[in-house]
Amino acid sequence: MAQTELDAIDRRILEVLQRNARIANTELADEVGLTPAPCLRRVKRLEELGFIAGYTAVLDHKRVGLGLTVFVTVTLDRQTKRTYDDFAAKMRSAHEVLECYLILGERDFLLKIVVADLDAYQRFYLEVLTLAPGVRNINSIIAVNEEKRTTALPI
Repeated sequence: MAQTELDAIDRRILEVLQRNARIANTELADEVGLTPAPCLRRVKRLEELGFIAGYTAVLDHKRVGLGLTVFVTVTLDRQTKRTYDDFAAKMRSAHEVLECYLILGERDFLLKIVVADLDAYQRFYLEVLTLAPGVRNINSIIAVNEEKRTTALPI
């Protein structure tokens, strides 16, 4: 769906929901300048059209015992659709991998991995990454401090 199909009120609704998806419809309506019924209709429409893909709770990864974030670039031994598909499927099934991107440039994939500690990452590295199909090279970048993290898109 084209971005131009959103009017200013739709955009405002999305901005508010990104900040607080649990906001009551009456409060949301007040914030965007609508009455509750039309506001709810707009939210439902945005959901049906796929602008709102879902709702989730954002957890504090350190508080749940996942204190290490590692960004990993992977180079595959062959650049074929099958090699890409096989590697991507393996990464989709690994719960430590929060994000997996096929990228352009010297590397083929970029991963964001969250684990408890360096020992947990070493196990993941040896038991998952090095055994994944088609892997030629793995480069790990360990994050030492999180300066910014958001899920809100700049709409």
